[in-house]
Amino acid sequence: MTGRVGSIDERQALALPSFGELLRRLRDDRGVSRERLAFAAGVSASYITQLEKGGKAKPTRAVVDALVRCLESWNPLSATELRYLHDLAGLEIGGYPTVAELRKSIDADILRVLAMHRPNLAALYDTRGNVLAGNEDWAQAFPGLREVGNLYRWMFTDPMAREVMADWESDVRQWVGWLRGTVGSAADPGGFAGIMRELGAFPDFRRFWVTGDVGFAPPVHTMRLRDRSTGAVRSFRVQVGVLNTELYPGHIVATVALAV
Repeated sequence: MTGRVGSIDERQALALPSFGELLRRLRDDRGVSRERLAFAAGVSASYITQLEKGGKAKPTRAVVDALVRCLESWNPLSATELRYLHDLAGLEIGGYPTVAELRKSIDADILRVLAMHRPNLAALYDTRGNVLAGNEDWAQAFPGLREVGNLYRWMFTDPMAREVMADWESDVRQWVGWLRGTVGSAADPGGFAGIMRELGAFPDFRRFWVTGDVGFAPPVHTMRLRDRSTGAVRSFRVQVGVLNTELYPGHIVATVALAV
């Protein structure tokens, strides 16, 4: 016996995900009427109706933030729901995240992966060079970096940087060019204002910056590091990738350095 049970009309188009469809589902899940949500968020019920039916342009950040606050007052959104809502609205979550927010978003599984990479040097940074986490082999190879807390600050302020980076001049010049490229491509360049003010106090940083050199960190590059205890210089292949975390996609950079 042949045939199809419960077949779907192949001519029926599947609806693409939309902000309005997700908003309606989140509202229905909480048993909240359009009128109640509108009143709590400070907008009209007709506006909520138009959003849910796709008759309005994507909402502004202020409207999305108000809707999220109201929805979460009845039942918190999961990290996935929060990111998805912002993605469908074409917005980043809350602008540029703080270092504390990024560190909080790194779960135990990611930290275990960093530890499992030993003896390779594995670490997480944000796109401003702030240290978020790293394994012990990484900490030993870059003495003082964990304590200083920022890769760029460490390179210009800690004498250990010049001692362990065998090619300090060329490497740092390259990193400054990558920073210029990162700032230029950021959706919120203002998130770099603090670190730029700080780095601007260092003559070497200003010397590299005014050249105007720009670049983007490749997925793999080579770096030479000097072992402080033996003085031996080793070459490392550094792999670089961006973590697509639920709350802060694109803000966390993972690096793994393998001795060659």
